[in-house]
Amino acid sequence: MNLPPQVIVAVPMAAAIAVFFWSLDRISKERIARPIVAAPPRATPRELVERLLRPAAENLSQRRSASGKPTLTEDLARAGLNITPAEYLLIRIGAVALGALVGLFRFGVSVGPIILGLVGFLAPPLVMTFLQRRRQTMFNDQLTGMLQLLSNSLKTGYAIDRALETVASKSQPPVSTEFERVATEITLGTSVEEALSALLLRINSPDLEFIVTAILLHTRVGGNLAEVLDTISDTLRDRLQTKRDMSVLTAQSRASATIITGLPILLALGLYVFVPGYFAPMTTTAIGYVLLAVAALLILIGNVLIQRMTSLDA
Repeated sequence: MNLPPQVIVAVPMAAAIAVFFWSLDRISKERIARPIVAAPPRATPRELVERLLRPAAENLSQRRSASGKPTLTEDLARAGLNITPAEYLLIRIGAVALGALVGLFRFGVSVGPIILGLVGFLAPPLVMTFLQRRRQTMFNDQLTGMLQLLSNSLKTGYAIDRALETVASKSQPPVSTEFERVATEITLGTSVEEALSALLLRINSPDLEFIVTAILLHTRVGGNLAEVLDTISDTLRDRLQTKRDMSVLTAQSRASATIITGLPILLALGLYVFVPGYFAPMTTTAIGYVLLAVAALLILIGNVLIQRMTSLDA
């Protein structure tokens, strides 16, 4: 019996289609009957950084703590940076690698990559120190207003923990941020003494230490804390005004320090960029590198001396 060619082709195709849909139906039924096992979530880049660099960050923090220095966590908190010590180490490593890479492309295999790598190694601590000083200055400038608000809250009959919550809600950053954390710690069960002691670790301020000492003495022996805070507020206000007067008187010297530091650097960069042939002996010979190092040392010494003479920390 001879079958037409169309039947010979159509029957296998129909069987293949039937098997395909039957397989889909079996698979769908098995998925419904079998519980779905969720795949383990992939680690985020931040988690990977923590896994790789956390041991090194903890080791470095232990060494700093043993030598009497603040840990990396405390330094980052004082700077107001919302990053972990492991992330800070990653930033520092990246800065070194970027500086060395730029130096390698610009100067080739020479001293240039080493110098730029050293600059990348020193840049993050310098930036963190600058942020710490700026944040501490902002905090100290707001202390008198904070004391007045705290004193008024106590005069209205609030307890010390409720008064600290009022300071957190009514003040401006960074005072509001720090006292909000203090209020949260007290709410979670931490004592007032421990919460304020942790605040001193995050804010390196002698004025704040004086205030915290007065509050802790009040919690232990009692007394009129509002009156004590008013007296401290008047003292800090007079001290802040004195610092402002000194800042005005030393403004010319501080401007001279900025000019003495910046002018030679800008002049050298200008000659290097616009007149490379004239400045080439300074970057292609050993004597030139020595002279650049001596010039940098003299600029640093002059800047440090002027900063010492015009310091307002006293």
